[in-house]
Amino acid sequence: MTLTIDVTPQEEAWIVAQTAQLGLPPAEIVKRLIDAQLSFVAIQSTPKSEDKEIDITNDLFAQWAEEDATPGLNAKMLTAIAYLDARIEEGKKATHEEQRLADLEVEELKRNLNANRVAMGERI
Repeated sequence: MTLTIDVTPQEEAWIVAQTAQLGLPPAEIVKRLIDAQLSFVAIQSTPKSEDKEIDITNDLFAQWAEEDATPGLNAKMLTAIAYLDARIEEGKKATHEEQRLADLEVEELKRNLNANRVAMGERI
């Protein structure tokens, strides 16, 4: 079956990043995600043995290790990853001044977080 799907810019960015990282075409990346999800569903529906309880988590991790994919990630997680990947790429292209301003913003955030901790009686 051939499908045509619309993706958000963040999802597209993630797929493009995975394509570059893994050297696979976009269709293969999406196919691996589908296969991984189907495998996850199959593992969850496996009946438990009366003699020996199946450790689904260990089986799942073992299967993931065998597959060279990104299994178990839902759309929300994939979107977050794509967003962060896009921000990292933006950061790599930032000018020295943009980096300096970003560093100042981080320092201000730290000061504000620490001030809130002090106000709440927490340790810094």
